[in-house]
Amino acid sequence: MSRLHTPICDLFGIEVPIFCAGMAGVTGALLAGAVSKAGGLGTLGATFFTPQELREEIRAVRRITERPFGVGLLFPTDIPADLSQRQLPPFPEFLVDMLAQVKGMTSRPPPPPLTLELAEAQVKVVLEERVPVIAAGLGTPSWLIERAHAVGTKVLSLVGSTRQAENAAALGADGVIAQGMEAGGHTGTVTTLVLVPSVARALKIPVLAAGGIVNGAGIAAALACGAQGAWIGTRFIATIEAAAHENHKRGIVDVGENGTAVSRCYTGKPTRILRNVVQDRWKGHEAEILPMPWQAMRIEALVEPARANGRVDLANFPTGQGAGMIHDIAFAAMLVERLVAETVEAIRRCNSCIVD
Repeated sequence: MSRLHTPICDLFGIEVPIFCAGMAGVTGALLAGAVSKAGGLGTLGATFFTPQELREEIRAVRRITERPFGVGLLFPTDIPADLSQRQLPPFPEFLVDMLAQVKGMTSRPPPPPLTLELAEAQVKVVLEERVPVIAAGLGTPSWLIERAHAVGTKVLSLVGSTRQAENAAALGADGVIAQGMEAGGHTGTVTTLVLVPSVARALKIPVLAAGGIVNGAGIAAALACGAQGAWIGTRFIATIEAAAHENHKRGIVDVGENGTAVSRCYTGKPTRILRNVVQDRWKGHEAEILPMPWQAMRIEALVEPARANGRVDLANFPTGQGAGMIHDIAFAAMLVERLVAETVEAIRRCNSCIVD
């Protein structure tokens, strides 16, 4: 059987260059462990885990597999540790009628505020547990790389521009994830097919491609652009093992390529989500959107119960444009196998176009 193997596989000790993105509320131990066990690299989405919850999830992954895995964290270097200093404005009047729709719904406790202090506590746990890889989003502080390398942990930096990629490489990152604007969640303004070859040409360290990659053709395109593998999010949300709400998974399967939109209205930063009525209501009110994390805190009363109850029409469910090409909810291991086969087929198809 044909193998799909690139140098980044040897760097991270994995079989195939398929990385499951670390998505908060989605990539728990079941999904991360299944992807790693299948030969790729699963990444825990640990953004809002308390340190103790994170330690438990890491150990749960290790009960599933002995193979390498990662932890994905956000490093909000522009957010002050003391969030109480800012007085939040009242809940937006143009959304008040929607509060009635979630009244009485059961809800989880709100996640801890996203601060650099929380990220540092999470990193301490990750390094104590000797996790092989940390994937850093929103920034990659130099102290993270120094501490990680001291215990043998590798660092991947999520970037949205060539300049950010060069900065991460200069700090000593082991690789970068060049994420195009097609990606779900927090995203930039440059498309994957423009960003990836630019970053790959500028760096000597490995590059992973992200954004809109949901099948083997996308992985083959990423390799052709100079990437050594693919960092895949939305396709792995639509899996049996994903911790995402079933309504989110079904929403991904049901939408077309225009079923997502980018808005700052939920977190304060541009975020690609499944289109919904809340995002539409904020049109014309963009000037009222607060910076991260205050925007999320301001509308928490609506979002938390809506998310817990799978209200994709009210809560922000991060989803990439590639959702339009996803038509099933698969087991993660079978998906990894399928992606490899599709990639090999796509590369062979391209090779057949060469005429000597």
